[in-house]
Amino acid sequence: MESSLFIVDAVAIYLFSLRLLLFVVATLMLLSSLDDFIIDVIFVCRALYRRLVIYRRYQPLKEEQLLTPPEQPIAIMVPAWDEAAVIQQMLTTTCQLYTYQNYRLFVGIYPNDQNTLDAARRAQQRFPQVEIIICKAPGPTNKADCLNMIYRGIQEYEQHHNMTFAIFVMHDAEDVVHPLELKLYNYLIPRKDMIQIPVVPLESPLHDLTAGHYMDEFAEHHSKDLVVREALTGNVPSAGVGSAFSRRALTVLSGPGGHPPFNTSSLTEDYDIGLRLKREGLKQIFVRFAVWRQVIKKSRWTGRLRPQRQRDLIATREYFPNTLDTAKRQKARWLLGIVFQGWAEQGWAGSWPLKFILYRDRKGLLSAQLNMLGYFIVINVLLLWIYYALWPDGYRFAPLVESGEVLWSLLLINLFFMLNRLIHRSIYVGRLYGLAHALISPFRQIWGNVINFAASLRALKLFWAHVLRGDPISWDKTHHAFPEGEALQPFRKRLGVYLLENNDITPAVLQEALDLQATSQTPLGQILIKLGYLAPERLEAALQQQKGDST
Repeated sequence: MESSLFIVDAVAIYLFSLRLLLFVVATLMLLSSLDDFIIDVIFVCRALYRRLVIYRRYQPLKEEQLLTPPEQPIAIMVPAWDEAAVIQQMLTTTCQLYTYQNYRLFVGIYPNDQNTLDAARRAQQRFPQVEIIICKAPGPTNKADCLNMIYRGIQEYEQHHNMTFAIFVMHDAEDVVHPLELKLYNYLIPRKDMIQIPVVPLESPLHDLTAGHYMDEFAEHHSKDLVVREALTGNVPSAGVGSAFSRRALTVLSGPGGHPPFNTSSLTEDYDIGLRLKREGLKQIFVRFAVWRQVIKKSRWTGRLRPQRQRDLIATREYFPNTLDTAKRQKARWLLGIVFQGWAEQGWAGSWPLKFILYRDRKGLLSAQLNMLGYFIVINVLLLWIYYALWPDGYRFAPLVESGEVLWSLLLINLFFMLNRLIHRSIYVGRLYGLAHALISPFRQIWGNVINFAASLRALKLFWAHVLRGDPISWDKTHHAFPEGEALQPFRKRLGVYLLENNDITPAVLQEALDLQATSQTPLGQILIKLGYLAPERLEAALQQQKGDST
């Protein structure tokens, strides 16, 4: 009897402690949710103002405007360590996709990375735009150091060829570029000193929760958060890919002594460079610009191929980690650079709006812990429900929360903010990836919170090892994959699209030919000629155009 009473007392004390924890967690979650809600409100108000006022006064940018300015020389910087598996395909695809002519691809490779060097040289043999820079020190050092070596190699190239580059672009070895990306940079620079375009994770299967949670986070962050950040502060953090800089920007960052522009003491040199440019008063912009394209897609319901117009966002696309360990390591590096190193090196300088944004950047470490504490409380509540279900006549403990009290109100407010967050994220995910991914997004967010918690623990461990023992914070590189075969098909034009763009056929004619092709397996061009819709010489011209774009 005494042991039973002891257990009841112990559980009652435990549940009382759990109630206190619930109150603290609910309060902190409310404070964290408020700034998210502020961003939502600002984004909606800004969107309405632009639709009702700005777009009535000024015509939105059109694709034709990107094509008219003379091409400025552009240097593309691609740091590569242990990238033999992807670098040749990335360089090949990049050179095939770009519609720009006046550019050079500078690949930074370490002297002790022969496999990557061999792969890059194979691409260089096909595409003279590729230039290989051999870093001085054996690798790996860190990404910023590799970028500095590339920048130094570009300066030597300029001296040797008696020319100067006007624009510098950052990309990684796993990136799939957009054909019009360089045209967009060329249009905006030198009026702007730094440009960041969206990063869009390549679509992963519905069951891949790890890669899928990147899709969800980037869909919301690069559709809304960065838009509001630029509007409030004029500061845009570089994503390290799809980032363009004016010559003036890198010259200012190098300083009077011509020092290397990239901060080698930071694991997130891309985030760091955005804040440094803001401090120097240079103009930054986050650009979401889409063009309309004729594409041929398979219907989800009928399986038939059909031509349609599709909104094509100028963005950088890539695969992200799809295992817990690789995602944890990548996100721990981001937290180390943004929270710890960013706080130590950049502090809280700037306007109040910028301080607000810096707080949002750095609260991720605390948010990860709060989410896990929330899950811990939910598990305890579920266990209590199971106990009551299995032993309906057992001892009834005092409820954790009762209707009408302050804690109850806190939970209701947090429920509203949580639903608001889930709905917003699902909307942005649906716009990029479709309804199925939008519906599964709330479940992926649970797994994403687990990943963020694991990453925060690793970041804390590495940081304190650095502070207490002096352990160096090294480059914890992410291994990359590059899309192949069918995965690359959305980025390449099919024959029917060329014929539509050349006004050789109409969409209705193309649909008729595609329907016949589905049953006969005859090449599309032959079907169009047989039906009398296309002259052989026009087919040959389109085929040559397609071949030229893919070589």
